[in-house]
Amino acid sequence: MRQPARRIGRERKFALLVAGLAMPLASLASAQDGHVGDISSNAIAGGTAQAQGSSDGAAPPDGGAASRAMKPDLLIVPIPMSNPTLGAGVTVAGVLFYNPNGSSEPWVTGVGGMYSSNKSWGAAAFHSMSLAKDKFRVIAFGGYADINMKFYGIGPNAGDRGLSVDLEDRGAAALLQGQFRFARHFYAGARYEFLDLRSKIKLENPLFPDLNPPRNELRSRLSAIGPAITYDSRDKSFAPHRGALVTAVGMFNIKGLGSDFSYNKWQFAANAYFPVRTSSTFAVHASLCGVSKGGPFYDLCMYGQGGDLRGYEMGRYRDRASWTVQAEWRQHMGGKFGAVFFGGIGGIAPSLGNLDKTKFLPGAGMGLRYLASKEAGVNLRLDFAMRKDSHAVYFGIGEVF
Repeated sequence: MRQPARRIGRERKFALLVAGLAMPLASLASAQDGHVGDISSNAIAGGTAQAQGSSDGAAPPDGGAASRAMKPDLLIVPIPMSNPTLGAGVTVAGVLFYNPNGSSEPWVTGVGGMYSSNKSWGAAAFHSMSLAKDKFRVIAFGGYADINMKFYGIGPNAGDRGLSVDLEDRGAAALLQGQFRFARHFYAGARYEFLDLRSKIKLENPLFPDLNPPRNELRSRLSAIGPAITYDSRDKSFAPHRGALVTAVGMFNIKGLGSDFSYNKWQFAANAYFPVRTSSTFAVHASLCGVSKGGPFYDLCMYGQGGDLRGYEMGRYRDRASWTVQAEWRQHMGGKFGAVFFGGIGGIAPSLGNLDKTKFLPGAGMGLRYLASKEAGVNLRLDFAMRKDSHAVYFGIGEVF
């Protein structure tokens, strides 16, 4: 059982900042049109545990008496990023840590902004809190983004073709999630998502009509509700050495809630961590996504989002189903430095019932790690990823999964 800390160290506050605000903000900007529904399960459903800083699902024996003495503290920090979708950029975030109800974990409230080299930008606010000795967890998130991305069409042939149109996507997004602990490591609850989107095609391609998204999807609104389930037995939230994180989220877009479309979207993700020795960890990740008929182009399953395979521009390959399986070897090299080697395979398909028609998309690569926070175990990450006909460089904070 985790013992209560007398105070939350500066380094741990930095780690909570990354989990509580920077990860959702980066996902908002990286997702097509800034859609909050594409915030990966690792960043929100699993991020519940990260923001709270606990993975054992148990409150300190004194009910958090030490935490009640914590004074409010504000932390402001820049967070660099680089990926093939948005280019290079930076997120500047500020987070307030406080504890108004003397709970076993601090409440976290933050705001931040992001700007990238392709002139995309976004701003967001985030709040997480635990109640009743961490029996209940609540996350609220809202943001606005103006994102410049490429649209290649839908399906494997569109991605292979390599032709695209430039889109400017402006969207306001919101998320509210509440979960309760019903067993050791298990949390269950509900999530609500909202998106108001305005997209603009900068220059249409008359030779390939499928490159031009449907007009009725360029100005649209989504409003969805559904279950969110989390299992988290990790020994720590960042760079875990053992344990597992499993998330499942189902979203039902309903016109009665104000959505312009009626369809369902299911997302499942599982991470497992196995200690090989004190200096090495073997990590595996699997994901599955499915969207029913009627979903707009910007809320389909997009290959390469969240913790999925690196090396692919997110959104180049999109369809109504996707899946991935990958493994990563994490090796401590000495001092604050480490190395990783990763590889996997996945693909997109017309639907979950047609996974036998998968377009297979493999990827592999290697990376370097620098320990930015020894107390929280947070690494600076530099990855070089390769796929069948291209490569990509990623820079960020924290492990991909």
